[in-house]
Amino acid sequence: MTSEAGKKTEAFDIVVAGAGVGALTLANYLAPLGFRILLLDKRASLAPVHRGELVQPLGLDILEELSLLKELMAAPHTLYRSFDFLNGEGRLLMRSHYERGQGPYPFALAIEPHQMDQILAQNLSSSPNVVLRFGAEMTAFAVDGQGVTITARREDGEESRILARVLVGDDGRHSRVRELAGLGSGNGRIAPYRDSYLGGSLLLPEEETALSPALRDPTGRYFLGPRSIFFFFSVSARRRFFLLLLPDSDREAFFSRGTAPLLARLDPLVPGFAALAQSQGYGDPSRYLSLPVWKVDLDRWCGDGVVLIGDAAHAMNPHVAQGRNQAMEDARVLAPLLAKALLAGPLVLRSEIKEYENRRRPIARALHRLADEMTFVWNSGNPAVVAAREISFCGIGRLADLETKIVTTIGGSAVCPLTPLDKLRALAAGLFASSPK
Repeated sequence: MTSEAGKKTEAFDIVVAGAGVGALTLANYLAPLGFRILLLDKRASLAPVHRGELVQPLGLDILEELSLLKELMAAPHTLYRSFDFLNGEGRLLMRSHYERGQGPYPFALAIEPHQMDQILAQNLSSSPNVVLRFGAEMTAFAVDGQGVTITARREDGEESRILARVLVGDDGRHSRVRELAGLGSGNGRIAPYRDSYLGGSLLLPEEETALSPALRDPTGRYFLGPRSIFFFFSVSARRRFFLLLLPDSDREAFFSRGTAPLLARLDPLVPGFAALAQSQGYGDPSRYLSLPVWKVDLDRWCGDGVVLIGDAAHAMNPHVAQGRNQAMEDARVLAPLLAKALLAGPLVLRSEIKEYENRRRPIARALHRLADEMTFVWNSGNPAVVAAREISFCGIGRLADLETKIVTTIGGSAVCPLTPLDKLRALAAGLFASSPK
């Protein structure tokens, strides 16, 4: 069908701007119900991004519910039952065990995100009522009592007019849907964190005898030093990823002396890292991927005909390791509410899906508070804070109930922040453990 303006016109029940993990999860929940769903994504495909992600027990539970967990576990990945936290010199402070959490699984999976997204997308390919359209993005929309009228543009500049009953924004921390819906300015807080990260990906050579034991070891390791974080972890037998704290988000200052001092500092922590990194281009500062960190903490997530999920609604600091998993939980909570609302009338009303916002916002806000606290402590260069941090990590590792709280929170099953008394107990236990005998 073609409109008077010459634009091609299509009709769907649900249009999703963005094909992130939240959008793909939502489509997987709703596709079996027969709703017509269109996902628009400006990317050319779900191509590799050379980044690692953790699928926490919360995300694993959702994939099991969608009957996709076995497929995920058949893809290249690394299963983590624990993570190590070390100081800036490589001394082990604490080992965090997933089995001590209250989640449905005693482990997490590290995986390249495109592999998981491809599994979700492939599962939709057998649903004729679902269209996944790459190289296209939503540019404008209007809402009236009969539905949502959306303008979308392809890479070649061709525009189309799409009629829908609800528009879902899964278009990231700089969401265009959020902006056009009036859910941005004056609605909570949207701002970058002071510090950000640099990321990189290393492919281990097939000849293992040339590798140091530290590179072969898939253990996930967080090295926390004064104003310094180095996270080194595995996503498959040969693929390693790393993250580095970028203080003040200032690349120029960070690389003012080139990469040699950085690699010299990291190599004792993971022996062999410097040579491997240099062989794969990390002697050049431009090789390091910039990873900005934003906080999106909204008071309202939805309106008549529009609703936000994932980073568009609650972009989080990676310290809580929950971005991907909370987007999936958004989809799980929203799906049945959308299904019911779509049966009620031509336009999905805020009143019909506000329960989603009411259920999800307190959890996201609690994770934001926790992330802010972790950022203050983990990113600090203050000697007193650094010392207290190391003592507390040692103490938490000796107090099972505190470790349970932390692992349950990171696993996504519940938010269990440490109380002031918990923190005092951790300090006391850490001081006792480090005192001479």
